Amino acid sequence: VGLQVGDPNAVVARVWVALDASPEVIRAAGTAGVDLLVTHHPLLFRALQRVDLSTPIGAAVGEALGHGLNVVCLHTNLDAAPHGLNDLLGRRLGLRRLRPLSDGTETDREPGPGIGRIGDLARPRRVDWLAREVKQRLEAPAVRVAGKAEAVVRCVAVSTGSGRSLVPRFLRSDAQVFISGDLGYHEARAVVDAGRSLIDVGHFHSEQFMKEALARRLAREFARRRMAVRVQACPLENDPFTLM
Repeated sequence: VGLQVGDPNAVVARVWVALDASPEVIRAAGTAGVDLLVTHHPLLFRALQRVDLSTPIGAAVGEALGHGLNVVCLHTNLDAAPHGLNDLLGRRLGLRRLRPLSDGTETDREPGPGIGRIGDLARPRRVDWLAREVKQRLEAPAVRVAGKAEAVVRCVAVSTGSGRSLVPRFLRSDAQVFISGDLGYHEARAVVDAGRSLIDVGHFHSEQFMKEALARRLAREFARRRMAVRVQACPLENDPFTLM
């Protein structure tokens, strides 16, 4: 995480916030005269031995450097931070009394309160009602549900992105339903066998709202410091999956 491409001493006047540092986003940002691209997911997940412009990653790095575009990635720092992505998700779903699902002492070992949150609905609701509410609030075309649709729940666990590794911790918690993305068959089977429920909204839709939220936060901070920096949420991104 942090600065992955660019010059740490560069002067910044225009910022885009995006979920992914995809070739399309980097190309558009460079063409638009953006100085700094702030993303959630890293452009470089693994160390590069060389920058090969014939590969998608190499081409993206070359495109960024060619436009003088600096790329900063946040990833799990933003997931785990107080008032970060998981808190944003919990509040967006109307959960109250948010507290950590993972305290960072087990599989995550992240800073701050850890990955994932637990919160309470304002009143008990059926799982099928909650699934429809999640779909609407996260603007997802569909959600996948495991467990009894008629089950009544109040305590909810959430995790942005891929929550697969947090399923064991969810099952040890008091939460009755887990909302996340990238959840697989075996996780669903374990949750159902434990008499609980899960709602899979997909990786993209569990995180894409971060663009506007982070752009607003950065804009406020630049204004507070009286810095003439324009911040905009990237207008281009879509879920790579299409429902047929």
